[in-house]
Amino acid sequence: MTLSNASTGLVALLEAMRPRHWVKNVFVMAPLIFARRFDSPQAWALAALAFAVFCLLSSAVYLVNDMCDRRGDQAHPDKRNRPIASGRLSTPLAAMAATALVAAAGALAAVVCVNPMGESLATARLFVLWAGVYLLEGLFYSLAFKRVAILDVIIIAFGFVLRAMAGAAAIGVPTSPWLVLCTFTLCLYVALSKRRGEIEQLGEDISARARSTNRSYDRTELDRMLTVSVGLAIMSYCLYCLSPRTVEAFGSANMIWTAPLVIYGMFRYDRVSRRRGRGDVVSVLMCDRTMWLVLLAYVLLAGAIIRYGAQPPLQNLLDVYAPKS
Repeated sequence: MTLSNASTGLVALLEAMRPRHWVKNVFVMAPLIFARRFDSPQAWALAALAFAVFCLLSSAVYLVNDMCDRRGDQAHPDKRNRPIASGRLSTPLAAMAATALVAAAGALAAVVCVNPMGESLATARLFVLWAGVYLLEGLFYSLAFKRVAILDVIIIAFGFVLRAMAGAAAIGVPTSPWLVLCTFTLCLYVALSKRRGEIEQLGEDISARARSTNRSYDRTELDRMLTVSVGLAIMSYCLYCLSPRTVEAFGSANMIWTAPLVIYGMFRYDRVSRRRGRGDVVSVLMCDRTMWLVLLAYVLLAGAIIRYGAQPPLQNLLDVYAPKS
C-alpha cells in the first residue's frame, strides 16, 4: 500500500467515524448542570472522559451501521457517498477499526471506574454498565431493530437516555427519573423529525429503498406522532421544573423561566427541519445559528438559576412550592 493510499484510507475512516456527530454525546454532560457539579474540576474531568468514551463507542456503532446498510445507502442520493457505500473504505478495515474503537473506549471507561467521585465506586461501575448497554443497543439496532417501525425511533431515543444516565454515573450522582423522561421525550421527537425529513427529502419510493422502515411511515402519521411527541417533551420539562423534588434541590421554582426557551427551541427546530427537508439534528444545528444561540441562552440561564435562584429576593418570585426559611 502506498503512502497516498494509506492517507486516503485514513481520511475515509475518519469520515466514516462521523466526528461531527459527536455533538450528540453532549447529553453525557447534562448531569453536570442539573446535579450542580459544574463547579467541580474532578466532575468536569470525569464527564470529559465519559464524553470521549461515548464518542469512541458511537463511532464504532456508525461503522457497524454503515457496513450493515451498505446496499441501502447506495440507493440514497447523499448516503451513497459514504466511505463504505462508495467503496473508499473496505468492510474488513471498518470492522477492525470498530473493534479498536471499542477497545479504546473500554480502556477509558476503566479510568472512570478507578477514579470515582468520592466513595461512589459502585456508581462509577454503573457507567461501564450503561456504556455497554449503549454499545449493545447500537449493534442490535444496526442488525435488526432499525427495520421495525416505531421501535426504531424508540431505540434511538433510548440511546440518548443511556448517554445521560452514563454521564450521571460517571460523576457519582443518582439518575433522576426526570432526566430519563425529559431526555427520552425530547429525543423521540428528534428521531421522528429525522424520519419525516428523510421521506420529504427523497420521496416515498427512494426513501423506502434507502431505509426499509420508511415503507411503514407516511407523512400524515408522522405529523401526528410529532405533534404528540413535542407536546410530551414540553409538558415533561415543565412538570420537571415545577416538581417538588426540583424545587427542593434548587431552592426555588425559578427553573420554570427556562421553559420559554425550550418551547422556542423545539418550535424553531421543527420549522427549520421542515423548511430544509432534513430532520437530522446535526444538519439542523449546522445550518441554523439561531439554534446555537438558543442552546447557549438555555445553558447560561439554567446555570444562573441553579446557582443564584435560591437567593433572596429571587427565591420568592414564584412561591407556590418554594421552601420556607
